Amino acid sequence: MSASLIKPTSVVCKEPNPGGPEDADRCPQPTSTDLKMSFYVGLTLALAALVRAAPAANTGYEFNSVAITGGGYITGFIAHPAEENLMYTRTDIGSTYRWNQTLDKWIPLTDFISEADVNLFGTESFALDPNHPERLYLAQGRYITSNNSAFFVSSDYGETFDIHPAPFPMGANDLGRNNGERLAVNPFNSDEIWMGTRTAGLWKSDDRAKTWSNVTSIPNAFANTIGIVFVIFDPKKNGTIYAGATAPEGLFHSTDGGASWSPVPNQPSTWEVTVPANTTGPQSTAPQPMKAVLSSEGVFYITYGDYPGPYGVTYGAVYSYNTNTQEWQNITPNANNSSPPPFEPQAFPNGGYCGVSVSATDSNTLVITSLDRDPGPAIDSLYVSRDGGKSWKDVAQLSTPNVEASGGYWGHSIEQAALKNGTPVPWLSFDNSPGWGGYGAPSPIQGLTKFGWWETALLMSPWDSEKVMYGTGATIWASDNILSTAEESKAADWYIKAQGIEMTACLELSSPTDGVHLLSGLGDINGYAHFDLDTPQPMFSLPVASNLDGLDWAGHHPEYIVRIGQSHLNNTPETGCHFGAISTDGGHDWEPLATCIPPMNSSSTFTAGTIAVDASASCIVWSAGNWLNRFLPTSNVSGPYYSSDQGKNWNSPTGLTVQTPNITTDRVQDATFYSYTDGVWYLSTDGGRTYSSKPGTEIGLPSGEGAKPIVDFKRAGHVYLNLAERGIYYSSNFGSSWKKVTGDNITAALFTVGKAAPGKKTPALFIWGTVESGGKTGLYRSDDNGANWTRINDDAHQYGGPSVIQGDPRVYGRVFFGTFGRGILRADIRKGSKKGGVAPGTGGI
Repeated sequence: MSASLIKPTSVVCKEPNPGGPEDADRCPQPTSTDLKMSFYVGLTLALAALVRAAPAANTGYEFNSVAITGGGYITGFIAHPAEENLMYTRTDIGSTYRWNQTLDKWIPLTDFISEADVNLFGTESFALDPNHPERLYLAQGRYITSNNSAFFVSSDYGETFDIHPAPFPMGANDLGRNNGERLAVNPFNSDEIWMGTRTAGLWKSDDRAKTWSNVTSIPNAFANTIGIVFVIFDPKKNGTIYAGATAPEGLFHSTDGGASWSPVPNQPSTWEVTVPANTTGPQSTAPQPMKAVLSSEGVFYITYGDYPGPYGVTYGAVYSYNTNTQEWQNITPNANNSSPPPFEPQAFPNGGYCGVSVSATDSNTLVITSLDRDPGPAIDSLYVSRDGGKSWKDVAQLSTPNVEASGGYWGHSIEQAALKNGTPVPWLSFDNSPGWGGYGAPSPIQGLTKFGWWETALLMSPWDSEKVMYGTGATIWASDNILSTAEESKAADWYIKAQGIEMTACLELSSPTDGVHLLSGLGDINGYAHFDLDTPQPMFSLPVASNLDGLDWAGHHPEYIVRIGQSHLNNTPETGCHFGAISTDGGHDWEPLATCIPPMNSSSTFTAGTIAVDASASCIVWSAGNWLNRFLPTSNVSGPYYSSDQGKNWNSPTGLTVQTPNITTDRVQDATFYSYTDGVWYLSTDGGRTYSSKPGTEIGLPSGEGAKPIVDFKRAGHVYLNLAERGIYYSSNFGSSWKKVTGDNITAALFTVGKAAPGKKTPALFIWGTVESGGKTGLYRSDDNGANWTRINDDAHQYGGPSVIQGDPRVYGRVFFGTFGRGILRADIRKGSKKGGVAPGTGGI
């Protein structure tokens, strides 16, 4: 995909109201708090002048995803009623995808986003033009704390975009991202676009999102960092618009095209709930709108909560509002109108409601989802009504095998966790592990995958009401017979419909010389041994990690793998250390480490740090991470702990007294570990017991901070250091002396090595960075130990920049590319082609 060359347009700006809570459920927030009026200033020229993909030099490359299938939070769906199978899905950190019926997969649309503009790799909201199916609008920006947000405008189904800076911040990964849609196109004027913002009220554009003006006629701007969460036009009444805000009595309407606004009369102003004993009541004085749909007969169906979501909602409701009669009805599922009845002993679980969709042909047929019942004992449900909400069928209960034994943990059988063609997505079982803090995916019932959590994206097909799909915090589930099965109180047939979506946050990658192709450590969903790069693989078995921080393998025994990660499970002598595990069969099976290193020997949620195993698989070194950042050293009375008995006992070394993340092992010589920390080179040849050291400036290294050594996997003592703007340095004698192997203008943010080019002794070098002054940031390869470099990606394949890169020691030219929000990519030399450029059509698997 590419973008049309544009000139940044002027915008009418109003200073937003900064402040408010930050959503940090997935990752640390950006540090910038600049919410000044000139938000478009942060939109770099690289994005403001995006051009069609420039070819890469020399040998052509192609990019494909390493298949996980899903892996993150699906926040919304939209579909065009006039064009069958035209639908899109948005994600919190992975942007937007379009469904391709012919290819039977979702196609990513914004892989051209550069590293400088990575904040734009989240879709706050999106909209379609009812009169022009080919037109697509994306409101892009992950965090309101960033001064970089924009509108992506396409006239060709998202194949290319014009990019227009936005005069207000957006928060696709902030609190309230489950609501919407904030963005809407006037069905009576296709040039007129409206947007409900988080911090600056309601805005309007008369030129297809190029310029914007603040709509000051609405009585309240709701500048509370959540703000106005949906805008809906009545397609039968020119000039009638509705806007919903995260606030009690937050539904407003206009009948004169937005010139004046007033609250919708008689909307819910109090909670019609009974607060159970020994519990707190709702967090808001009245229900707050979350999502809404307008039926073909003019009936609004609105879901409510007492908190913005997607987490923290404890009470909720569902109402209908007939715009023709101005009548309100409380249609919340309850013990009197829902079948099967609510799970006992709870009279009805706490939690709100969010997802809602209505049939295009029957105003009385709709589906809704609850929100935040997890962890239960009864978890979130999907409900179907055929009578406008008078009665409901609890589809989650009906779909659960052996519901009596489930204990309220509604779920799909693991056999249903497969694509429609039968390809399994086995990791969705989460190995039925114990849950970790907050909202998590593991089902405690063997054989079940959890029915879902954060089920806020919901779509009843506008072309066939039997078809429904809903998104979760991990994937998309779909059914083609939801109405007929619910009518008969039977289980619907379900399958996974997330193929092509890769939106994991990658923390760690490793590629052994034999056995498994790739090992990955991911945010939120543990990690994987990728024996097949093209099909979903099982998740690492117990012990699970919410974030997997470290991976390593033994040079002479690549089937021996160690891993460490954040765990919310208690570590006891009976169960071992759940922060780490060992596999002796290439990543199939795992055993917890017998004990943790002292800083981790508790049920803390600290970052696990860095781990390395020597070539003989006899010595393990584990260095604790800073509790906020695994890449920062931790001051400690000990250096990196070592074990010579497979993690049964850990001891402190001499000669290195910092818990440094910059620790690695030689792949060829046994018992050999390296570290370059605070400008000092350390070498251990006795399994991490003792370290000798030399100041870097005495052995050919420049002054400055340290870096993690990267080793040649074939030759002992051959080591590289990436010192960013100071260059890449190389040693062939265990670090006794060093020489710079890159030119003065080469700056590498990330560095890795891979299989040597034919006839070469040194490995292929890969960097993410620049190779000339003022040059483009990109992915580059050198086959002559850093003397010359070739760019191997292009402007269409940037993915917001990588979080980690990893060369393949077995396949020349291959490098793995881990991202924050776009999963794991692999770049391969195109077979049978010596032409330059990146192969088209390889945006997703």
